[in-house]
Amino acid sequence: MKKTLVLGLLALSLSGMAQIYKGEKCKISFFSETKLENIDATNTVTKPVFNAKTGDFAVQAQQNAFVFKSAFMQEHYNENYIESEKFPYATFKGKVKEAFDFTKDGTYNVTLEGTLDMHGVVVPRTITGTIIVSGGNITMDSKFDVKVADHKIKVPSLYVEKIAEVIQVTFHTEMVVLKK
Repeated sequence: MKKTLVLGLLALSLSGMAQIYKGEKCKISFFSETKLENIDATNTVTKPVFNAKTGDFAVQAQQNAFVFKSAFMQEHYNENYIESEKFPYATFKGKVKEAFDFTKDGTYNVTLEGTLDMHGVVVPRTITGTIIVSGGNITMDSKFDVKVADHKIKVPSLYVEKIAEVIQVTFHTEMVVLKK
């Protein structure tokens, strides 16, 4: 599925001499804060793809690649909440709404409109962030919230006080031009 998404995006985007970028480094982390316990995890194996000409952007995070401080938390996340075997990926596909010259160095505030598919539920999303263009490379950063209920992730009543209703997600990627 991951290869299908990336190859599909590339096939659509390579027409018309598009400038395609691929994430060389990527870090997606999330944080759940409650009175009883804080939970955080990080995924560093994701490779987003961005078409600078069309603004198309896609990222697919393998759910079982999120690493927790506690193996117990990681097991519960994958088995009881996100159900990684049934829903192995969280995927965002969207488009940067602002048009600007990606060949000129600078920092740009951006808005991505698209869909977040997580736990088998697709939700329309508008995400704000920044793009930094420097020396032909792109860095993207964003911080946004995800409501657990929006993706029908069930939290057992025993753990409802330990898991926040809204999870804070932080996204960072350093992208380079994809060589044709």
